Amino acid sequence: MALSVVSLASARPVPKPGPGRRAAPAAPGPAAAALHPGTPTGLLILYLRLLSRSLNVARILQILTRLAVRGVPRHVLDLSAGLLARGHQVEIVAGRSEPGEGSLWEEASQRGIPATYLLALQRALSPTADAAAFLGLYRKIIRTRPDIVHTHISKAGVLGRLAARLAGVPVVVHTYHGQVEELEGSSLKSRLLRGGEKLAARRTDALIAVSGETAAGLQALGLGRAAQYRVIRNGIDLKYFDPDLASPSPAVSGSPLLGVIASLTPEKGLDLLLKALGSLAPRYPQLRLCLVGDGPLRGELEAQARGLGLEARVYFAGNVADVRPYLRAFDLLVVPSRREGQGRVLIEAMAMGRPVVAAHVGGIPELIRHGHNGWLVPPENPAALAQAIAALLDDPPLRAALAQEGRRGAEHTFGLEHMVTQVEQLYLELSAGSRRP
Repeated sequence: MALSVVSLASARPVPKPGPGRRAAPAAPGPAAAALHPGTPTGLLILYLRLLSRSLNVARILQILTRLAVRGVPRHVLDLSAGLLARGHQVEIVAGRSEPGEGSLWEEASQRGIPATYLLALQRALSPTADAAAFLGLYRKIIRTRPDIVHTHISKAGVLGRLAARLAGVPVVVHTYHGQVEELEGSSLKSRLLRGGEKLAARRTDALIAVSGETAAGLQALGLGRAAQYRVIRNGIDLKYFDPDLASPSPAVSGSPLLGVIASLTPEKGLDLLLKALGSLAPRYPQLRLCLVGDGPLRGELEAQARGLGLEARVYFAGNVADVRPYLRAFDLLVVPSRREGQGRVLIEAMAMGRPVVAAHVGGIPELIRHGHNGWLVPPENPAALAQAIAALLDDPPLRAALAQEGRRGAEHTFGLEHMVTQVEQLYLELSAGSRRP
């Protein structure tokens, strides 16, 4: 994999320490001169580019705010790898992760996905850094000359789409992975984000939503036209998430075991789950909880567990490279989120044959049919969550039936190849339209 770094000051590639990373480009020399369109080599490269377009091979730039250990970056890696496998030229551009989020840069390298690290691109609003990020994205797009720019997440989505249009990119696509709630508020930040999204939506050829609920919520906020939207649900590699290929993690042996795989952030509702666990503890002396993931709330959650007398029952695993052994160990996966675009981990759990209980928020009800392939509970309700967990712990045949239906549904609807095909078809459709006279 070629990994480059774009500096905040100059937005030009500079060397980044570490193995397998591309050095900064040297000043133009004889080799660079040979690539000029007026030379035989340059003409050959131009011919090959035109040929690739005629063969529906696209140069695609995927832009997201950060390659943290979270669901959206994993989705972008999966999509990029799938498109590369189909012969497209794909590169990722991403910014800095926040403390405790972990990083997927090494995974991108291992999967052979070219990636550029843009130092100025960050989650926090900053006029100076955002201007530098916009300039860095524009310069990157001008150098790369992609046929398609596909953006993800609010900050990268707005800056990336505006830079792409300014650079004359033929096709611009954005995926909303949720984000409705953060755009609905009346705070200055919400108003700024909403204004930026409206501006960017007018300069976007297609808007992908990961659920119908997300698409409806965004349209209600005036973001884009109905004709721009496509609902394309996340998919996962079902061969990778095969329950027969992973053994339960020895770090969390024993039963009954509740499991969570999530970033430790407020929207994931893990404080609600700890309250529910506290009420269940007297009834289930052996009940434990494993939290896989990390984030800014880890210290608060550890303190809450101690305050509830649960420190011996709650295991903080941190970020892990392979979640499958943990999924295999869980008796029940719990998703108590306050908001959720779709809930990729639910698909992973169902593919691994794990029963799930989740909050009735966002796009989750489009994945989970209550009592059929999972259990839904009202959000912000620790008592209802505890009641649902108890009902499933007390009924192993029900858990087994839910798990079986979940696995069947994941195989039928949420395969990675199906998702990649849908995105690729959208790209080709938009590209054909952009070439019409």
